[in-house]
Amino acid sequence: MKPIKAPTGAAWLDIARYAVSCPSPHNTQPFRLRIRSDSEADVIFLPRRGLWVADPHGRFTWLTAGIFVEICSIAAHGLGFELNRETHFSPMYPDNDTETPQTIARLTLRRASGPIADFDPALILDRHTSRLPYDGHPISEQLLADLRTEARRTGHSFESRSDHEAIDWVIELNRQALFHDMLNDPIRLELVRWLRFSSREEDITGDGLSARCLGFSGPLLHSFFSRPRFWTMPGIRSLVSFLYARSMKGVGTIGWLRGPYVGIDDWYRAGITMIRLWLIVARHGYYWQPYGSVITSDEARLNMIRYFGMPDEKGGTDMVWLLLRLGKSEAPPISNRLPFEDIALCG
Repeated sequence: MKPIKAPTGAAWLDIARYAVSCPSPHNTQPFRLRIRSDSEADVIFLPRRGLWVADPHGRFTWLTAGIFVEICSIAAHGLGFELNRETHFSPMYPDNDTETPQTIARLTLRRASGPIADFDPALILDRHTSRLPYDGHPISEQLLADLRTEARRTGHSFESRSDHEAIDWVIELNRQALFHDMLNDPIRLELVRWLRFSSREEDITGDGLSARCLGFSGPLLHSFFSRPRFWTMPGIRSLVSFLYARSMKGVGTIGWLRGPYVGIDDWYRAGITMIRLWLIVARHGYYWQPYGSVITSDEARLNMIRYFGMPDEKGGTDMVWLLLRLGKSEAPPISNRLPFEDIALCG
């Protein structure tokens, strides 16, 4: 596959400029838009950019695929097109193959017969994760109502808490889950592949989680991940806890999403729900940050649903599949992205 060099598929090129900003776990950016013609394009998954240790079944990778395709759809609507999608719901990493690209969807454009009511595509570029301290205020009631309405429209439930006791409990639960992940060597080593400890490293790779965006110094972050047992010793551990607590100041609202999360098609559709709610958050002028470690850890997730008395079926039709904090902060640092030419491909 080669980068696009000609004006063929001009609409797809415009769409791809939005797809570049698709969020992904650890900012791995695993999807490509392969342009076949003016009207057709394929979505390609690059397994070498997957997380086959932490996410061997692709639950969160398929969720990211849903986000990627929905971003393409919203961008297409902004250009006056309808986007039809034919998705191939097949397992990722077949036969433990982590190298061969997989075609997961065929997208087709056709001119819309009239105006399409959807999100302003500019929100795709305004949407960001903020890991900075928040301002301490709960999110607005109107935003809560909009999030509940959109989640319900797609078959999910959005719920939230803004009391200090619940917020403090969730922050502590996430801290414990992070420490647990640090002592799981296979997961930690996979994550280290995607950590960028300096601005130079960020600029070279154009991907990954940077110390800059995580709010830590590069040398400290490198030491933390290369010597986890030192940093989780009694006494030393309290320093890490202090740094973590400082980054979590001002949380006024926590929220979660529940709904179908049984198989590949559910994971994919959950991604569509997630990005649409995220754009609503951006439209209201707020940020959010997912607490991924709580969801990927069965123990932490079960502790959460017991604490809140949530109805939940793991791997079922009513599973808690996203936990996050929401609020306002200063403008967060933005993660580097791969060049546009790496996302839009031909051939």
